[in-house]
Order: sequence, then C-alpha cells, then structure tokens
Amino acid sequence: MNQSSDPYAQSDDVFVAPPRGWRKTLRHLGPGMILVGSVVGSGELLMTTKLGAVAGFTLLWFILLSCLIKVVVQAEVARHTISSGETFLKVFNALPGPGGARPLWLTLPWLSVVLAASVTAVAVYMQLPTDSQTFFSGLLLGIGALGTVFGAALVLRRGSLRRWRADQFLRPRVNWFLWLWLASMLLTIVNSGAILGAAGQAVHLAFPQFGEHGARIWAMLVAALAAALLLTGSYRSLEKTLVAMVATFTLLTIVCTVLLQWTDYAVSWNDLRQGLAVQMPPATTLVVLTALAAYAGTGVAYGEMWSYTYWCVEKGYARNVGKVQPGTEWPARARGWIRVMYTDVLLTMVVYTASTICFYLLGAAILHARGSVPDGLQTLEILSDMYTESLADWAATLFVVGGFFVLFSTVLAGTAGFSRLLTDALGIVGVVDSDHYPTRLKYIRILTVVMLMLFSVAYWLFENPPQMLAITSSLIAAVMYPILGLGALYLRYRRVDPRIAPGPWTTTWLWVCGLSLAVISPGGILLALAIKFEWIAIGA
Repeated sequence: MNQSSDPYAQSDDVFVAPPRGWRKTLRHLGPGMILVGSVVGSGELLMTTKLGAVAGFTLLWFILLSCLIKVVVQAEVARHTISSGETFLKVFNALPGPGGARPLWLTLPWLSVVLAASVTAVAVYMQLPTDSQTFFSGLLLGIGALGTVFGAALVLRRGSLRRWRADQFLRPRVNWFLWLWLASMLLTIVNSGAILGAAGQAVHLAFPQFGEHGARIWAMLVAALAAALLLTGSYRSLEKTLVAMVATFTLLTIVCTVLLQWTDYAVSWNDLRQGLAVQMPPATTLVVLTALAAYAGTGVAYGEMWSYTYWCVEKGYARNVGKVQPGTEWPARARGWIRVMYTDVLLTMVVYTASTICFYLLGAAILHARGSVPDGLQTLEILSDMYTESLADWAATLFVVGGFFVLFSTVLAGTAGFSRLLTDALGIVGVVDSDHYPTRLKYIRILTVVMLMLFSVAYWLFENPPQMLAITSSLIAAVMYPILGLGALYLRYRRVDPRIAPGPWTTTWLWVCGLSLAVISPGGILLALAIKFEWIAIGA
C-alpha cells in the first residue's frame, strides 16, 4: 500500500504546505460539515424543538451555551490528531489509568455474543406487558445477558492459559477508557436507532400505506438506502452529499423562523430577553432530562467529537503535516493545518448555532404555545406543525422532504463515523489489522451494514425517537463529556508538541470549557434524580 494513498499514514517525505489566504483555505474545509449533518437531525430537529416545547423561551441561553462550550475541546483533541496522526481512540487508549493486555476472549465472536445477548434481553423486556416492565424484571434479564456474555468468555478462554502466559506482553494494551467506550456502543445503537426511526416516520407521513407502525418498514428501507450510498461512496462524495442536505434544510428552517413574525406566534423582544436571561423554568424531571438530551445532542455532541478526528485524517490534514521532525519547518506546517482545522470548526459552529436557535424558537413559539410535545409515533407529525404554522398547509410536504433529508444526513454521517470508530477499536485491541488500509476499508464496510441493521432493530423495539434520545444521550453524555473535557486538558500539557501548543487565550478557554463539560451532565443527572425524589424544587 502506497503511503500517499492511505490517509491514516504519516511519513517524513509526504507532506503538503498549508494554504494561505481565505480562498485557498476554503477549498480545504469540509470535515465540520459532516458533523453538522450528524448533529442537526438528533440535537436540533428532535431534542431542541422538544426542549422549546416543554420549557418555552426560558432556556434559550442554555442552548447557546451548549453550542459554544464544546468547540475548543473538539478542536484541541483534533490538534493532537493532526500533529501526531493518532486517531481519537488511540489517543484516549493511552490515557493514564488502569489497563492491561487484551484478554484472549475479546474477539469478534465474543463481541457478537454481547450484541446478541443485549438485543435479546431488550426484545424480551419490551414484549412483557406494561405492568411487568419493572426494574426487577429488567434486572433479571440483564443478569441473564451478563451470564451469557461471561459464559462465552469462559468458553473462548478455555484451554488457552498456557498461551495467555506466553503472549500476554505481546498483545495490545486495553485501558479503562476503551472498555468504557465499547460498553457505550450498546447505548449508541439505541441513540442512532432513534434517528433512523425518525427518518422512517418522515417517509411514513408521506406514504402511510403500511399502517400505524409503517415507520418500522420505512426505517428498514431507509437503512438499506444509507447502506447503498455508504458502500459505494467515498469521503468526498459523503462530504458533498451532506453539505447539500444540510444547506437545504437549514435555509428552509431559517425562512420559516423569519416568516413566523407574520403569524400569531411571532417572537417578541421580550421573549428573547426572557430566553437570554440565565434562569430556570419550573424544573420537572421531564424538563431536566430533555435539557440534558438537548445539551448532549446540540453543538458538537460527544459522538461528533469522537468522529471529527477521523474526518480530519481522511480529509488529509494529518498526512499533509507529515511525521514530527526537528527544526522549524514541521511546526510551521503543523500550525498552518491546525489553523485550517480551526477555521473549519468555527465556520461549522456558526452554521449549527444559527440552525439550533431557529429550531428552538420554532419549538418555543409554536409547540409550547399549543401545548404540543413531540413524542412517540406522532413525533414528526407534531414537528411538521411548526412549518405549517409558519407558512401554510402546503409546507407540511416541504417539511416531510426537508425533515427526511436532515434526518437521513444524520443517519449517513453517524453510521459512517461509528463504523470508522469501531474498526479502529478492533485494530487497537488486535482483532483486525487496521494499519493495513484495505483491511480497514473492508471492516468499515462490513460494520456499516451491521450497524444499520442494529439501528433498525432498536427502532423496531422502542418506536419513540425523543424518548430513545433522552435516555441514551443523557447517560452517555454524563460519562463521556467529563472524560473529553479533562482528557483535552491532559493532551494540552502532556501529549501536544510544545512547539505547536495553543496560546494563552485558547488555553484559558479550554480550561473553562473542559471543566464545564466535566460538571454539567453529571450535575444534571443528579438534579433530575433530586427532583424526581422531591429532595429539591426549582422554579416552582
């Protein structure tokens, strides 16, 4: 394999000088637009509008905070990837803490057993009568699934103790973070299934031939279409497709928000002042969990922070920098490409912040006033009311088309990102040779199909996209955001080459944002529990 054709390989003699000037820089942007395609469907269209519906204008400041607070953490993790060529999982698998040689039973068959046992347990739980879906029954099913998983581990390890002693120092190291990340993938499947199901609901609005639960069928067909596009396309085609989809729906949403001013739901200056004043509405468990899910999904979510390093690599930033070298040429080249990356990040932030504000205002002005909360099988139908109220009844068709595009773009971007992450994880633990680029591409394609099948199963079981997102996003964010925030600070001082370290202003902002990420999601979970058990009351 020629190194110049492998974007994941850096070398001493393959590099490109960074562009100078805005016009040349713009030609090298693009990874951020893939993230916008991933963010807009889950965070903006579904959870931001739902938060506006349940809280009114009072949490507009929180949504703005969510969009602004994660950018520098995303960029600083990418700084290390661009300069070193190490992907996100490789970087975080090297964080200090517990770890050890990969267990012999950590193989593809064992991972398949984990998935099968988890899906079976959830499927059985969802088939129980509603009054039987208790914590106790879920615990029993969970114990059964864990028993299956550990039993498979014992079978795969049996007879291998001698070989384990011989090669335990040769097998790759797996640290605490990689174990945590692999476990989080089970929740991520439910999270992504919500987006796929919402896209199926959008199609079902236009073509309801399959009956009440027809969105299940459409979700499977959408998954098949996504697989076809991802298996036959490339990074460049994915980037162009998502730019077109996101631009179309973002423009439509901005137009609807502007036209809202000529309806009975016009947004006043008092509404905006109320939304920008840092205050809390009457805090219920629903409000807090919805706010946490919106926080997890708006701006650059944890999943986008993970995948952004891979898109930067496939765009060519790391390969263009080349391997670390002494002298002044390499630092100047690295700083130039990091500047390109920061331009990509900041322009992306402007795009998704503008669309996020519009989605929130539509939800607060229309859905909150009408007492409509997107939920269950009626999620997309309720969301379409925002557009019919802004324009006219004919806008429902426009929403179905636009809503499908934005949700489908999230399915594409999310699946493409997760398949790369999972392939990288299998390479890190030594299950596959991800350093061999054709092998990496092979497993990316295989996992693309597997993930889309699992997303379809997840929606088939739950059929409630907002609820699926609220639960999974909040839980993953509570665990991952603190690690991302503090991990970015660790990289700043322990792993980034001092010659290309960020300046004092960027470092200060990184401290503010890193510590904020470490506090907000776990604090929100504790707040939701305190309200649920009536330990405290806020805004009552």
